[in-house]
Amino acid sequence: MSARAARAAIAALSEGAELRTWSLIVTVFGDMARAPGAEVPGPVLSALTRAIGIRPEAMRVALHRLRKDGWIASRRAGRVSHYFLTDAGRAQSDTATARIFARHPPAAQSWHVAIAGPQNPPARLALDGAMAAGYVTLAPGAWLGAGPAPETLDPGLFVLDGTTLRLPGWLSEALMPPALTQAYGEFDIVLARVAALLAGGFDSLSPTDRTAIRVLLVHRWRRLVLRHADLPDRFFAADWPGVRVRDRVHSLLDRLGHPSLADVADAIPA
Repeated sequence: MSARAARAAIAALSEGAELRTWSLIVTVFGDMARAPGAEVPGPVLSALTRAIGIRPEAMRVALHRLRKDGWIASRRAGRVSHYFLTDAGRAQSDTATARIFARHPPAAQSWHVAIAGPQNPPARLALDGAMAAGYVTLAPGAWLGAGPAPETLDPGLFVLDGTTLRLPGWLSEALMPPALTQAYGEFDIVLARVAALLAGGFDSLSPTDRTAIRVLLVHRWRRLVLRHADLPDRFFAADWPGVRVRDRVHSLLDRLGHPSLADVADAIPA
């Protein structure tokens, strides 16, 4: 029964998800082999992707792309290839990981608004790029940042610090547009289905199935949570399902646990 439930859970998490193999492999490394020195043996990666339903040729193409893009590197030990994150790949993975696995939204108590004056197009483009990290764009040339304004902020910006926020509906919709709200709602339904399929059977899942389900769960969540600004829940509409989705994701992750790569390797038939 647990194997049948695992297949059904994997199918539920895969259905309509538009899984890109290279992106899914990035999730595998980000969740299972992010630490310096951690490696994923080829047979383990093959077992996981096979359980998810990815064809071997698609995995080979994805690995080639990730090596070419500088995300991963590999070494051979006898007949087995071992894959690992490059320093650049690990840095990008670390940046996303804190957000993906955060159990609670940020709780900033103060904020600052920065507004640019008239600028020529090249200067505006450069400023937009500089403000892209850590700021929410309120309107062209206006940004919201958490906490007090840093001293390193461009001195040409008008800056106002404060603790009181009034959040209009247009901002909530801009931060969480209807299509993204719908995606959250659809994932909420999937999570409820997966929880029902696995109810009472988590302990009997094989290491490979448990890890495959975990990877898909993290991957689907990653593709949602990284699509919008990291803000307290009150920035979003009252009926936004994100709070419930976040709780469901972490509940499932807790029950799945975190199998090791060695657990998966030991479960591969000789």
